[in-house]
Amino acid sequence: MKIKLTVLTFLFAFTSFLTAQDALDSGMIKMEITNVASEDESIAAGMEMLKGTETSYYFNKEKSLVKANMMGGMMEMNTLVNNEDEFVTFTMNMMGQKMLVESTKEERDAQQAKAGEMPDMSDFEITYDEEDTKEILGYNCFKANVVNEENDFNFIMYVTEDIKASNKMIQGLQELDIRGFPLEYMMDMAQMQMTYTATEVSEKVSDDVFAIDTEGYKKMTFEEFMETMGSMGGGMGF
Repeated sequence: MKIKLTVLTFLFAFTSFLTAQDALDSGMIKMEITNVASEDESIAAGMEMLKGTETSYYFNKEKSLVKANMMGGMMEMNTLVNNEDEFVTFTMNMMGQKMLVESTKEERDAQQAKAGEMPDMSDFEITYDEEDTKEILGYNCFKANVVNEENDFNFIMYVTEDIKASNKMIQGLQELDIRGFPLEYMMDMAQMQMTYTATEVSEKVSDDVFAIDTEGYKKMTFEEFMETMGSMGGGMGF
């Protein structure tokens, strides 16, 4: 299994969180990997396993939760966030290996700085084309383009300003001020391309969904978890 590829995919798409704002301050958004591609045959084979992966984002004013079920249930991840202080409770069940990590924002920032992963926001350029539009699940969306030429990294998004949930779910772009919420986005990196599309939007969410099950999970420090993932050939960076 391409553990490193899978973890990198989750790094860019699933490990951050939603912080509700004024409108639509609670609800659920479900997104699916609808397309994958790579000119490298070995990478393409691993990415094909991710196609169809669904991720659900639940949010209210106090909490946010990202639930991902990948590769037909071989990997399940939950990222629960306290919106006020950004304290994260993260669970990962990878083929029966269950890990639990609790971390503060300060701990995550320190780990990223140590690993040299803190992005330089000045390297990103954001442009909008309000003439390029599409309708997704009844929401009017326009095109946003986020480019980092130095790292050969490009996000093409179709965002709506009718949903005021934060786009902080996109790992690595948390500090960027992007207009609207993306209901479709395409990641174009050096060796792979992936498209995520919203398949469902709900304005209702039960408080019970935020009570994630941690029974049977091995609790680790953030550093211990990073070391464990490193030994498997990947890293999470959440």
